[in-house]
Amino acid sequence: MKRVFYILLLFAITGCSHIINKYHVTVDAINNLNIMVAPSSYVIKPLGDTTSSDDLKFQRQSNRLARVLNSNGYTIAQNESMAKQIIYFDYGIEKIKEETKTYSEPDISVGLSWGYPYGYYSRYPFYSPFMSDIGYTRYRTYSKTYRLFNRYIVILSKNRLGKELWRVDVSSVGESDNLASIVPILLRASAPYIGKNLDKPIEFSLNEKIIKKE
Repeated sequence: MKRVFYILLLFAITGCSHIINKYHVTVDAINNLNIMVAPSSYVIKPLGDTTSSDDLKFQRQSNRLARVLNSNGYTIAQNESMAKQIIYFDYGIEKIKEETKTYSEPDISVGLSWGYPYGYYSRYPFYSPFMSDIGYTRYRTYSKTYRLFNRYIVILSKNRLGKELWRVDVSSVGESDNLASIVPILLRASAPYIGKNLDKPIEFSLNEKIIKKE
C-alpha cells in the first residue's frame, strides 16, 4: 500500500511541476586589433542579398539588436551617411539531424477494489476501498521523430570604408525551430561580447525565464 502511495505522489509532483527551458549557446567574438574599436553611431543592414531592410520580420529582430547595441553605449544614426559603423545582421536556422526512434514501455494498470468489511461478524459492518491490481500487464510501442536545428545569428560591424571592425557569432542547437522566440535569446547571449575579442569560442547556458523578464 505504501508503494502505491509513493508512486501516485511522484506522479502528482512531476505532473504539476513547472519546467524551465535552458538554452545552451556557443559564442565566438573577434575584433580588428589594428583599428580602434569603440561604441559609436550606427545603422543596421542585412548581411547578404536574400533579406531586405524592408522585411517586417527583419525589422523586428533589428529593433532587438538595436536595444543590445544601445545598452553597450552605441547610438543609432538618423541615416547611413551619419553612421560611423554599419552593423550587418543575419539570423537563420538549419536542420542538422533527423532521427526516428521506437520505444517500448510497460503499461501500468491501477485498479480500485472494495475490501472485505471491517468487523465482518460485527453488528454494523462497513467496507473500505483499497488499491489493488497494480502491475505490468502489457507493453506499448510508439515512435518519435527527433529533429535538431542549428539556430544562429551573425553580427558584423564595418566602418564607412568597408573595413571590418568586429564580429560576433552566436549559435544554439536544439529541437525548436521557432526563430521568433530564439533570436532574442541569441541576441541576449551576444550582448557582453559586442566589439570584444575571444581567444576561442565559449559555451554556456541561458535561462528562458530570465530572458522573458528583460
